[in-house]
Amino acid sequence: MCALQTLLILCSLLFRQIGCTYTNIELSSGRIQGETLTATYSPYGSQSAHAFLGIPYARAPVGSLRFRKPRAPPTWQGIRATKRYESACMSDPKRTYKNGEGGPISEDCLYLNVFTNDYCMEEKRCAVMIVIHGGGLQYESAATFDPLILINNFVGQDRNIVVVTINYRLGVFGFGQLHADEADKNIGLFDILQAIKWVRKEIGEFGGNKERITIAGHSGGAALVYLVSTSPLSKGLIHQQIIMSGQYPSLSKLANYKATSAIAVKTACLPEDAGFGRLSKSVVEKVYSCLRGLPAQTLLDAQLDVVLNTTYYLGTTYVDGEFPMLPDYPDRLMDRKSVYPINTLIGTLSAEMRKSSYVSDLAPENVHKSREDLLKNLCEHIGYELYREPEDFSQKCVQSYSNASAADFLSDDMEFYAGAVKIANAHVSPTTNVFLYSYTYTGAEKAFDKYQIPPVPSPQHSEDLIYTFGTHRAVMAPKDYEIERIYSGMFANFVNFGDPSPSEQQKWQPYSEKNREYFHIDFDQNFTMPGTNVQYYQRAVDFWNRPSLEKRYSERWAPSLDNFMITNLLAPINSHLRQKRTDFDKSFEQNEQLFFEREQFLVQLKTERRRRGVSVRDQEIRAEGEISYLFFIFSGILLFVVFHVTVTHFAMDKQRRKDGYEVLE
Repeated sequence: MCALQTLLILCSLLFRQIGCTYTNIELSSGRIQGETLTATYSPYGSQSAHAFLGIPYARAPVGSLRFRKPRAPPTWQGIRATKRYESACMSDPKRTYKNGEGGPISEDCLYLNVFTNDYCMEEKRCAVMIVIHGGGLQYESAATFDPLILINNFVGQDRNIVVVTINYRLGVFGFGQLHADEADKNIGLFDILQAIKWVRKEIGEFGGNKERITIAGHSGGAALVYLVSTSPLSKGLIHQQIIMSGQYPSLSKLANYKATSAIAVKTACLPEDAGFGRLSKSVVEKVYSCLRGLPAQTLLDAQLDVVLNTTYYLGTTYVDGEFPMLPDYPDRLMDRKSVYPINTLIGTLSAEMRKSSYVSDLAPENVHKSREDLLKNLCEHIGYELYREPEDFSQKCVQSYSNASAADFLSDDMEFYAGAVKIANAHVSPTTNVFLYSYTYTGAEKAFDKYQIPPVPSPQHSEDLIYTFGTHRAVMAPKDYEIERIYSGMFANFVNFGDPSPSEQQKWQPYSEKNREYFHIDFDQNFTMPGTNVQYYQRAVDFWNRPSLEKRYSERWAPSLDNFMITNLLAPINSHLRQKRTDFDKSFEQNEQLFFEREQFLVQLKTERRRRGVSVRDQEIRAEGEISYLFFIFSGILLFVVFHVTVTHFAMDKQRRKDGYEVLE
């Protein structure tokens, strides 16, 4: 240890003359050795950093630790080489690595990667950015980030950010549940929390400041960022968050339960006739014991088969009750103002997914339904499955989205734009700043290598990542490198200074709940952006965030479901109307089954609602009849009393006269 400290001191004093590098680090678990990497692709010069790849932040979650919260990392003797990415967590390797060949996967996957530079190692006070990958909680990995792009955009260019990327358990390994209070839940979220705690403990050795930690994510990773920051367990651990194109989380208490049960049935760990009721403690223990005894690949194969070839879904977090990670629904937490506010940079793309575009882009003669009928059907599904007053919701939904172009945005308004405002409102405070953006640049063209089914206009979901983390990057033109420098620079400014303004000349105004200020990101030929605007996505906010719109939390779903996600509603509808497979998660046959099941469920909900309405009206009529009857009786009694008093009084008058009492006029 003393020798290492002496070496670091000598390097600090002499590195400019002798080229000494900081690639040996002493951690509390043991010594690691990384390597120096240099990004040479940018026209703005080479950028060098020290990379430490594959550092364990928790014990391998295998054997008895499968389905358990993460444990402290192991210690080791000697020097551990950290020069290559470790395997991705258990997932579909082709989808995780985004190629036709895949890559290594393993259950022993709780590793992270750190990128730093000489400046940070000397100064010991650089800001830290923890990047949480996306992938719908079922695939992707920290190993899919190109180290050279991270180095160029955040560690280099005098931005001097210590970047950390992490793995967390996916699918049934990280988010399965069996509707049992005794089992650990939301394990993948606890992995992320454990990684954050590791960073706070060890990041000083890499030149990072544990009091300047920003967590960042895109899409599913953005949702995880928000949920971690919402959890009471993260209070004080993180200081800022970056939420890029995050779908607003719609959680339930039972999410993933049916898919997990189906996986247990498929692996013969649960009887086929077990159903979906609450299991006893002894049965749950037997099922988990059986599942822990399976090879990891066997369990993954069962998961992939269930997700693709059954009607059950796996891919969300859930309210975990007495376990404190997510103690309640996000809407309720925000309504109670129980979210701990932190500086937030949050934004969306102007096209995102457009899953509801079928309402306007399908010719009526091809689907035998009018656009009005398609819109009404979609509004009724959402209204009857989610809200307390479905008739009122459906009527106003149809009115708000009756315009053909507006209908294209219905799902994105609900999932992205209204959700971004809810999160912004939850974190704006006298002591924090929130910065909101809308990215509308359509000129990426050949630099972006991704498509959606059906095709989506530019800029679609994840298109901007080519300029930050490098995901889906293809052939970059000279203009793209300039945009990369500007766009990634705004995120770097937020991490470093809490303010993403691109320059002193173009200030980014903080968000306020009243004006909803946002920064309009587009690039003209001179790479100038429109800048600050107000009233971000007015229609989405007016409709989806109005105070009178009250959700129900009944935990009642269609037979195959245990949660409501707008994408899981729209995928079967799109598939059915187009009569072909339109998403990667389900086969066409399963989407067809889901479509008809969901339609039948809607009919059932509407019928029950009508019966309830008739019953209520009958009660009101009976009540009105009873009131009228009682009023008639009461009136009769009153008239009788008045008559009786009058007659009695007259008789007494007569009596008084006979008795000689004085009669008062």
